[in-house]
Amino acid sequence: MQTTGPSPYIPSHRVPRARPTARHRAVQPAQHIPPTAVPGLRIRVLDMATEQSLIMGLRQHAPMDAERDLDPSVDKLELQKDRLGLVMGIYQHDELIATIRFIPFGHGVTLAEKRWAEVTRSKEGFGARSWEVGRLIVAPTHRSMALLRACLALAVQTLITSTDAQYLHASCSPLLARLYRCFGFVTETTIQHHNGPQHVLIRALMGDVVRALGLAPAPAVRPRQLYVRARALPQNTRYM
Repeated sequence: MQTTGPSPYIPSHRVPRARPTARHRAVQPAQHIPPTAVPGLRIRVLDMATEQSLIMGLRQHAPMDAERDLDPSVDKLELQKDRLGLVMGIYQHDELIATIRFIPFGHGVTLAEKRWAEVTRSKEGFGARSWEVGRLIVAPTHRSMALLRACLALAVQTLITSTDAQYLHASCSPLLARLYRCFGFVTETTIQHHNGPQHVLIRALMGDVVRALGLAPAPAVRPRQLYVRARALPQNTRYM
């Protein structure tokens, strides 16, 4: 299956939608246009049986040492992960400038399941609606915070219009963990290898990610109604 569409920052964004569940509808992107637009940005879900070669140039820029440190078998599982997951190519006009991969939990191949499941505090986040996000690579000549945010926003919107994903997980360095706080992720736990680098598991609820990326407005907060002796006080009253 292939999915194409322009940037979610453009009002005409239209991507074929799967029939949502009730909980899925709760995190659907609202009609909210962020202040910054990236012209010509579009995404396509790749058929990795025939289109893997399209992203191999970008994949050469992926830092693999940290993953190999956590899971020495990571290279042998790459093809299986590509076939099980959603691998997306992100284009600006006709140029492929970025790629990203989402892998569903339940197949025992994600780094989160293999290395982090036994040490995380968030057991409920390792269920059938959890996905591992990784291989987010932007071409060196196009790297900027604005473009990274735009690429991730477009990829997340594509994911939630075709799946019922609720949780996202990723393994990264402490530096990247701080970066991903801007996108709604939080640090779940950290592993310190002996005489080696730190590895961080980050996670996020999908609703937090879509709000952080500007795909949905923050929910309206109703003023708290106060009562004294079972009688409601006027909401415009100031209280000490």
